[in-house]
Amino acid sequence: MTSLLSTNSVRRKDRFAFWREAVCDAYVMLDCHCDRPEAFDGEISLNRMSRLSTSFVTGSQQLVRRRQKDVSRASEESFLISLQIAKEGTISQCGRAAHLRPGDFTLYSSTDRYSIDLQDGFRQLVVQIPREDLLAHLPNADQFTGITVSGNSAIGRVAGSSVVQLVEAADTAGEAVQHAMQTTILDLFVTGLASLGETAFELSKPEQQILLRSDAAIQANLRDPSFDRNVLAAGMGMSVRRLTEIYGRDNRSISSTIRKMRLARIADDLRNPRCARMSINEIALRWGFGHHQSLTRNFRAQYGMTPRDYRMRCA
Repeated sequence: MTSLLSTNSVRRKDRFAFWREAVCDAYVMLDCHCDRPEAFDGEISLNRMSRLSTSFVTGSQQLVRRRQKDVSRASEESFLISLQIAKEGTISQCGRAAHLRPGDFTLYSSTDRYSIDLQDGFRQLVVQIPREDLLAHLPNADQFTGITVSGNSAIGRVAGSSVVQLVEAADTAGEAVQHAMQTTILDLFVTGLASLGETAFELSKPEQQILLRSDAAIQANLRDPSFDRNVLAAGMGMSVRRLTEIYGRDNRSISSTIRKMRLARIADDLRNPRCARMSINEIALRWGFGHHQSLTRNFRAQYGMTPRDYRMRCA
């Protein structure tokens, strides 16, 4: 269900104060400034779905900052993606600045400071994703914050236009269709962000290319219960030892990455109304998990509850 937050609903002298509160309520704790608060206008069309929150945001010129004290006080951990629709904006994080023109998008994280500088009359689509959910699909996501995915690139153009259409249609979709839409939106953004590895890190860190290809291979083989680090290394044309070293430099192991990606897919199915008639064991087998006790232990470690409790909470 979409909710509308608009400065038109309050007196003009109170509009910017209302906007500052609305922005924090819609996303994360932030600080917001405007050169002409007395003439400020803004609107947020927000849709909180089961996995993602999406919003179309329009407004006057403003500078939004996520400060260290905001990060320290917050309990939520999420990634946000801003897709520019009208005018221009700049999103800065971790020493990188993504200058966005219409069609471009970028990723940023609530767990670190960032700033957003927006032109008067801007329009953006903002998608908020639970941190663990994106990391399960793109484990090295933090390396892509503050980098522009160009709307002029083939992948960026398809991802951006498709996401906008899906978000616009999601509000009127049924529960099962909306779940599938959210998965598609996430996959489109992940594809666009992963494409950055072909340019942004090619010269400075070649091992990122190996990680991107390796993670993609894992995603493609999650249903195979025999798929493990040995099969992965052989498919990459590398020794297990060498591939293990590369993952170690990214502060993760091959086996834990495979396990987390499988658990993320299991969690997707547990939330999916289309899988409501499947048993937990059937879903686990579908994604290469063959031992019930192992699933329960690992699922609890990743999500803080058993698969059964998770399914009941999401029902």
